[in-house]
Order: sequence, then structure tokens, then C-alpha cells
Amino acid sequence: MSTIDEQLAFFQKNGYLVVPNALLADEVGLINQAIDRDLRQNKVMWQERGESGRRQNVHILLANPELDVTMRLPILLPLMEAIMGNDLCAEEHSVMIRSPNLDGSTQCRWHRDTSGSTQPPYYTRYLSVVFYLTDVDDTTHTFSVLPGTAQSNQHLPLENYDLSMAQHLTTPKGTATLFNAAMFHAGNIRQTKAERRTIHIYCGCLSDQYLSNHTIFPRRLWENQDAATQKYYSRPNPITKLLIDRF
Repeated sequence: MSTIDEQLAFFQKNGYLVVPNALLADEVGLINQAIDRDLRQNKVMWQERGESGRRQNVHILLANPELDVTMRLPILLPLMEAIMGNDLCAEEHSVMIRSPNLDGSTQCRWHRDTSGSTQPPYYTRYLSVVFYLTDVDDTTHTFSVLPGTAQSNQHLPLENYDLSMAQHLTTPKGTATLFNAAMFHAGNIRQTKAERRTIHIYCGCLSDQYLSNHTIFPRRLWENQDAATQKYYSRPNPITKLLIDRF
């Protein structure tokens, strides 16, 4: 297994890092059971996003504490803090489901989620983590990255990069991928009979502005927790702050 220094060196160069077995098999099982339950009981919270049957819930934490572990996973924290610094804080959480695609259409919509940092060595203003909740291989949809496209002060248009260098990440369920949210990445849609499930979290810095105003974070995540956990949730987005102040 790579040392943390080797992992960080890879992230510094490429802007992403794959961490196998970040979630245990039992954790993945419980999370998938919670998602199945939420699809039945809280259908209104799931938004249809198009793109070959993409569904997403940005508020699933409210009713499903089984997913809390994905927000601040101990095995990932040393890496996340090394990349982002001591002011690491929570930004967003969602579950995404991509349906089977039987009609043969494919697409790979490369995009950046945000601007990057000007600060070396990692150039990461916002850090994202994607968890695979289903096995992903060459017969399924993948999460895909274009390495190195945010690891400098200069962010060029997509046509300036070599798409043959794209990495379509095929790994088992339980894998986590950390990536610089400013790098080019995509949901790679393939013809497949398989559903793909992922969790997506975003982190920023307390000294920076919030990334989005989507996820409502429940109080249980920080109340009666240790100081480091409270700090991680101490800069709520406006929708969460409104609920904290009024309810």
C-alpha cells in the first residue's frame, strides 16, 4: 500500500487519488439499504437530472444517519487535511444514481465544478470525494477524470488537453476517489444493464466562501461532538444556517 507521502505526491501531479476499501463492505450494504428505503419513503426528495436517467438527492442525510460516515471518514481525513489545511470544512453531500442505459447512446460531458486555487502544491480550492456504492468496470457507467487539468495557476479550455489521457475509473464498491473540483471530470455514460450508485461530497476552507447552497446538514453531525468535528461543520451554508437559527 502506498504511503501518505506517495499518495499526496500522486494527487499533487494528477489532481485526483483513488483510495480502495475506503468504505467497508458492511458500510456499503447499510448505505445501499438506506438509499433503497429513501427511494420508497422520500421519493419527492429525488430530482430527475436527465443525462440518461440520473437521479440525485442532496438532502438524504436528513433522514438517513447510515450515511453520516461518508462526510468525515477517518481513513480519508489525513489526506483531506493535508491537501486543504486545518480549515477544512463541509460544503455539500449528495447521492447520485445513474440508471441502466440500454439504447446504445453514450456521452462524457467534461466539466469543472469550480475555480481552482492559486496556491501550490495542490492548487485545490474545493476538494471532492466520490464513493462508489456499486462495482464499476468496463461494462458500466464510470466516474472519469482528466489528470493534471487543474494542477497549476492556468486553467485552459478543454480543447487544450489530450482526451486520450482520460482515466475512466473502474474499481469495486467501497472505493473513494478524491479530486480537485476544478479539474475536468465527467460522468461517463455507457451502454449498460447496470445501475451505478455514488456518493459525492465537497469540502472547502473556513476562510473561503461557501461552494453551494444545496445540502441541509442535520444538527446531529456536530452537536455533542468533539471540537474538530464541530469545526468541520462551523461554516454552514445559508439554507442550513437558516434552519439552525429558526428551528
